[in-house]
Amino acid sequence: MGGRLLPLSLPELFAHSLALEREAASRFGELARHLRELGAKRIAGEFEDLEKEELDQCEALKFVTRSCTLPELSPWEYSWHFMASAVAIEVAFPRVPEGARDTVALALAAERRTEAFYGEVAERANDSAVRAFAAGMAADEHRHVERLERLLEREPRRMSDADAVWEGEGGRPAA
Repeated sequence: MGGRLLPLSLPELFAHSLALEREAASRFGELARHLRELGAKRIAGEFEDLEKEELDQCEALKFVTRSCTLPELSPWEYSWHFMASAVAIEVAFPRVPEGARDTVALALAAERRTEAFYGEVAERANDSAVRAFAAGMAADEHRHVERLERLLEREPRRMSDADAVWEGEGGRPAA
């Protein structure tokens, strides 16, 4: 049973990192705009901060790799990031999130996949430099995951249609 191919060298990992960080910055920017349209200005500001962090990370990676020749990645080499699960497919081809909570959950799912990728590289790569860089990136992604989890905890859950029917029929005791 084959697993996904992991970067074998620092230049390969740098190329993956640049692709992932660019995609994350773009995603946070788009979601921040969506949150502003929803009127969720506080969370939009958090997403704009995350977008800036991702862009800063891209600039730092570009600086570190300025004298390296990075391999060009084919889309299939990082499509795992989108196609890892049914939830990931929604990220690759998203419906418009209905509210702030859905928007945060969407971003959280992507950050968790990126953290898992770096964690897997840190655990399984043969090259110690690749493992060390991946561990640092995993820690950075973990910070984002924790931040998004805190945002998600503060967002109220929306009542589902099933809950509305249940409460409408008097199925739940009055508070």
